Amino acid sequence: MWFLILFLALSLGGIDAAPPVQSRIVGGFNCEKNSQPWHVAVYDLDEYICGGVLLDPNWVLTAAHCYEDKYNVWLGKNKLFEDEPSAQHRLVSKSFPHPGFNMSLLTLDKIPPGADLSNDLMLLHLSKPADITDVVKPIDLPTEEPKLGSTCKASGWGSIKPLIYQNPNDLQCVSIKLQPNEDCVKAYIMKVTDVMLCAGEMNGGKDTCKGDSGGPLICDGVLQGITSWGSTPCGEPNAPAIYTKLIKFTSWIKDTMAKKP
Repeated sequence: MWFLILFLALSLGGIDAAPPVQSRIVGGFNCEKNSQPWHVAVYDLDEYICGGVLLDPNWVLTAAHCYEDKYNVWLGKNKLFEDEPSAQHRLVSKSFPHPGFNMSLLTLDKIPPGADLSNDLMLLHLSKPADITDVVKPIDLPTEEPKLGSTCKASGWGSIKPLIYQNPNDLQCVSIKLQPNEDCVKAYIMKVTDVMLCAGEMNGGKDTCKGDSGGPLICDGVLQGITSWGSTPCGEPNAPAIYTKLIKFTSWIKDTMAKKP
């Protein structure tokens, strides 16, 4: 599984190590069963690599840095390592990374300081439409800007430990706050741009982590972000994570879906 290697600089006691950053949920809890019916598990062959979001029966939205040659997805799962009769498996017929994402960064062992990871989005077209059921449901794109201070929920099967990569069996949820982008500008030496959201707890302890990338950030009940990158160790104080700001990309998403592969 590919993951971003980022240079992190915290405002307090800068960290020079290069942290792996494909989000992760630390300090969360088991999501209520079937409470996140839009959440998708994205695989490279039989290896779980990222989360995703079901936008309609034919399309899944995830992060561009989750790019691989071939994908398949599971919909309607609550348990990552168990068979579930209500879950649905689909192959992916084609992927559409956002054209503004710098795909050359994926060839690097480490992402250099000052790199711009904007536009970290990718659409996956399913080879067969999902069956919409009580446990598999799409979620709408946002129509308004998210409000600072909003209570947000992130979900995923990313690592539940800050330093050791350990996937949970149960889908994890974590409640975090939408913070001013300036707080993330202070925390990182990577570029933080206006197409990103900054979300987390300034005291630390709650965060997404490695393996959560591509999953949803839902603020006040509305899908507002896709998990992109953050700090390692996960859940550090004064280092909220970065999410792609979906309100900036609704036109690209709708236009790409309308073209059909």
